[in-house]
Amino acid sequence: MFGLKSVYFYFIACQITLVKFFKKIYFSSKNYNKSLETKTPQQVYYNPNPFLLSIITSYSNQPFKISEIDANIFWFEDKKKNTEQLHSFFWLNLIDRKTDYKNLKKIIYIWMLKNSKYKKKIWETSILSERVISWILNVDIILGNSTFDFRRNFLNCIINQTNHLKKNIKFEKDVIKKIFNKFF
Repeated sequence: MFGLKSVYFYFIACQITLVKFFKKIYFSSKNYNKSLETKTPQQVYYNPNPFLLSIITSYSNQPFKISEIDANIFWFEDKKKNTEQLHSFFWLNLIDRKTDYKNLKKIIYIWMLKNSKYKKKIWETSILSERVISWILNVDIILGNSTFDFRRNFLNCIINQTNHLKKNIKFEKDVIKKIFNKFF
């Protein structure tokens, strides 16, 4: 009896491992990235209050200046920093909204160049939902006075990430993360 039960559990474990392996390969493929693309809106009429993030973030209220940070090395030094906090973009509500918008666009543009395609650690559902929320709540500063190409790439990036969230929310095992992602 124990032999039959252990064989059954072995096959279940093999099945789970194979599904995870094929899922990883599929998420990294061009077909998956193509399936995330949908029509990009021509205009955005949304003026959110960026301080809505203060309810769900754990950052201190001390603003910092992005203009003092070199945008070209911001993402290359992320090994030293807390990756989850950086890639969630919750720090956007701490920047000086009047002077830091140019450097912010460059930082986001570099992020989009490096991470617009699926990467397991950065596209985890909790980090991804936090990033989308953060970008949408700060869309006024991100898209203000930007070029057409930047707007198109930014909106495509948000759409792709949202589509990834919609397709993969059912695979989230942590109930609290699942609820958070569904509401946000």
